[in-house]
Amino acid sequence: MAAAFGLGDVLEPWVPVAGGRSHLVWRLRTSRGTWAVKRLNRSREDWWMRDYLVAAEVQLDAYARGFPMPRPVHPLEPAAPLLADIRVGDEVSSYLVHEWHDGRPSTSDVSAWVGATLASLHRRAADGTPDGAPHPVEEWREWLDEAPNDFTAAVRAYLPDVAEARAIATAPDDFTPVDTHRDVKPDNVLETAAGPLLLDWDGAGPEHAEWELTRVAVYFSRLGEDRAAFDRVIESYEGAGGRRPPASPTSFAGLLRVYLGGAAWMVWRALGHRPVTPAERAAAHTHALELLADLRTSLTRLDEWTTRLR
Repeated sequence: MAAAFGLGDVLEPWVPVAGGRSHLVWRLRTSRGTWAVKRLNRSREDWWMRDYLVAAEVQLDAYARGFPMPRPVHPLEPAAPLLADIRVGDEVSSYLVHEWHDGRPSTSDVSAWVGATLASLHRRAADGTPDGAPHPVEEWREWLDEAPNDFTAAVRAYLPDVAEARAIATAPDDFTPVDTHRDVKPDNVLETAAGPLLLDWDGAGPEHAEWELTRVAVYFSRLGEDRAAFDRVIESYEGAGGRRPPASPTSFAGLLRVYLGGAAWMVWRALGHRPVTPAERAAAHTHALELLADLRTSLTRLDEWTTRLR
């Protein structure tokens, strides 16, 4: 890994870092510094690389514009921008590296910071279009009919929620497409001595600014429980030149789409439609149901959240 990214001599074995479900991360110390190494849980399908190339472009543009984020490291022989395919043991996997910063996931109130940061990030207009419509309920039923068992029965119980969310999850014509981070949440904000940093740009791409803003307001207000934090995200965004979303349930469609898309992906993995390990497939069962439970909770809060935008 150190040779592939030109990091110098390894000083000690790399150390696993606790993090999200999607990718494995290690801290690596070398003669040239300390680095965060991420193994991407990628697909070898064409769509994955198309999406990755957009994410890399957005990340490099944000870094060039001086956004508060770790410095990404270019591999010496890239498989794609910032990406190296490296054999570790018997397996070839794709890796990213960025500078390591000592800190902790956000625990204090950074709602004003994140609102202003989003407004600045949203000045980059989208080159593409946000993801298409979520899968219809009929497709969900087809997936679940393949393997009737306790898991598919549990998923089936959420199909009314899937239908309700899908009916809302469309964007008005006057919403603003931007190229942005798309996964701004407390877990991806690192508090350091120099100030907050925004991590994990590998999911960046086109999104509606209004959808990302409301999603962030919900995330950084503990699902709307902290009214003041919710308001600070929106108001700081406006103060930095952004536009307040309309007081409509469709303003929260981006959050619903995250749950719908994530749950669909995990259901595919749980049913064996993606090349994953047995452990990853087992974890997908749990994660799919967690995302569907979050979808149901969000639907019950939509009226309350919409009122806060007035």
